[in-house]
Amino acid sequence: MDIEIFKDHLKSYLDSETINKLIASFNEESNHSLIIDKHKFSYEKLTKYFKTLTKHHFIDDIYYFNKNIDECGKSFLFDNGAYYIIDASSLLISHLLKVEDNTNILDLCSAPGGKSISITLKNRYKNLNIIANDLSFSRIKEMEKNIERLGLSNIILVNNDFEKVYKYYLNTFDYIILDAPCSGSGMFRKNNLVKEDWSIKKVNHFSSIQSKLINIAYKMLKEGGTLVYSTCSYSYEENEKIILDFLKDHSDMELINLPHIQGEYRSSILKGAIHLFPFLYKGEGFFLSFLKKKGDLKLNKKPAKVQYLFKIPITNQVKVKSKLYYNNNFLNLDKLNVIKYGLEVKTFLKENEFIPSFHYAHFCSSKESIPLLDKEKDLYIHGDTFFKDTTKEGFQIVSYDDLNLGYVKIVNKEFKNHYPKGLRH
Repeated sequence: MDIEIFKDHLKSYLDSETINKLIASFNEESNHSLIIDKHKFSYEKLTKYFKTLTKHHFIDDIYYFNKNIDECGKSFLFDNGAYYIIDASSLLISHLLKVEDNTNILDLCSAPGGKSISITLKNRYKNLNIIANDLSFSRIKEMEKNIERLGLSNIILVNNDFEKVYKYYLNTFDYIILDAPCSGSGMFRKNNLVKEDWSIKKVNHFSSIQSKLINIAYKMLKEGGTLVYSTCSYSYEENEKIILDFLKDHSDMELINLPHIQGEYRSSILKGAIHLFPFLYKGEGFFLSFLKKKGDLKLNKKPAKVQYLFKIPITNQVKVKSKLYYNNNFLNLDKLNVIKYGLEVKTFLKENEFIPSFHYAHFCSSKESIPLLDKEKDLYIHGDTFFKDTTKEGFQIVSYDDLNLGYVKIVNKEFKNHYPKGLRH
């Protein structure tokens, strides 16, 4: 990357002092943060395992950590959904977005899942139907692992090019999140390859994609609905210009003036939107705007039958091939390439024979689980079979420190291991 070209292209909306501070911040170490699933685990418990946790200055359940001391991404706690590692900047979406009950949300470019996950964790007991899409099959499969660990029930994963299917979902979604693919300059501190590969040509390439995507999103948004547009780019061409051009062409859309937050930067060109710069906010580079389609939002009717499991609403049971799912879906999914239909409950081997899923184990409360001792926990996550005194038989959930780990099948006090092979260590 030619740093002078990069600096020069920022002059369209930044003064020299701000540009210099931004460039200087690229040499500083990036920040690392996580969101705790407070329905399963607590900050007090987490401090027994990690020593460098510090609270976010205004978002609940978000904590920074020093990755050189605390290897949070390698812990069994991460593997089993006690928390999710996510950049503190992107969490601003779920912090500011107020979602209504009984609504459809489309996360258009969702992988690896932080936006859908954080919205769900914040609104755990609302009846939300989140359609999380990504064009990349490998990325949506990675997101599948994340929602299984966390035991989330209201996220349906799809792998589609919405340019080809949006016509089937016109005026459908109450909320659409477009965290658009971009040139990635906001990630320079975390990814040196992105920094070396940056160019004006790349910015222009992504701005054309962003313009196309925001127009597709508009067509699928209900009257009164909210469209969230964000990028991890510093470029005017990918941020302010996209929004200004879009508003010029759509008189029925208006920019929502986001509330002021500590550490923000506001451009005089688009005062309602927010930039996050690393020298002002403890996170990576991010641009965020909310737009509303004029009119009154007509919410979906509350489903006639709602089942509550651990206080979480479930409205549908869906069997697809050999798998049974629970979800809160309001929509016809026939035109979508569905990868996961919500909460995977079990896989049927025969009519009356099944294997319960790791996903469902992490959805359930730990109250009915079998608690393991330290050595038993180590044996379990290693994938070993072990013996333990119990009167229970068959498939049972085991836990450690009140955190569900997964299933065992008990036969005469022998705990046969069903922990996923990819997580064993």
